[in-house]
Amino acid sequence: NGYAEMLLLRHKPGDPSFADLQQIRNSGNRAARLVGHLLAFSRQQTLTPKVSPVTDLLADITEMLKRLMPEKIAIAHDFGRDVWPVRVDTAHFDNMIINLGVNARDAMPEGGTITMRTRNVTEAESREQGYAILTPGDYVLIEVVDTGTGISPENVQKIFEPFFTTKEAGHGTGLGLASVYGFVKQSGGFVFPDSELGKGTTFKIYLPRYVASAEQEKAEKEEEAAKTNAPARDLTGIGTILLVEDDDSVRSLTARALEMRGYEVLKASGGEEA
Repeated sequence: NGYAEMLLLRHKPGDPSFADLQQIRNSGNRAARLVGHLLAFSRQQTLTPKVSPVTDLLADITEMLKRLMPEKIAIAHDFGRDVWPVRVDTAHFDNMIINLGVNARDAMPEGGTITMRTRNVTEAESREQGYAILTPGDYVLIEVVDTGTGISPENVQKIFEPFFTTKEAGHGTGLGLASVYGFVKQSGGFVFPDSELGKGTTFKIYLPRYVASAEQEKAEKEEEAAKTNAPARDLTGIGTILLVEDDDSVRSLTARALEMRGYEVLKASGGEEA
């Protein structure tokens, strides 16, 4: 993908090679998304979690979700009050909601409503939810509800399996829900589908409540203070960068990209050489 981007800098729209390069880049992006879904399912993806209010995350992603929906599908909210924070990778959280939203859209060919609900679930309540594998504790519950065709009981058991899909050929890889499952489990949570044919489907996502320790609170305050006090300077293209990368092609590509922007780059293939 990086090398395709480099070539696109030299071959602008109108160049005979431009359309071919766009196809190469698009194919690379599709492959990267596919690998991303597989890594999510196998819980090997790299997450960068941060503390976030769930309600804000859902409100932000709703605008993007609306653009993926036809006019006959409405998106509604039912957010609880004083919902606890969670610690998640926000980009992968957004991807989870989009996957669930697109699945709900496909289950409502005649139109309908997608409702997103949030509320707190205390440890005592978690024991009464009826799920044997749900570890007792404080959770934030996110529900994504559609009014679609529903899922048959035999398929509900398989929906989180990679490459399993009820869609016709060419309409989905069968990895969307698998990646949702992988992300939720990697974040320490649980996800349960509840569906009835002809009435719709609800996905219930339990994410652990985030409670900061005294050390974490102190570190977060110090980090915030450092950001506030640091003078803003534009250092684009100024100075020398030490680039350490063991993959020859990645090192070469990254060095070229940095040098094009004016940096002096010192390249090393490992720690000792660096």
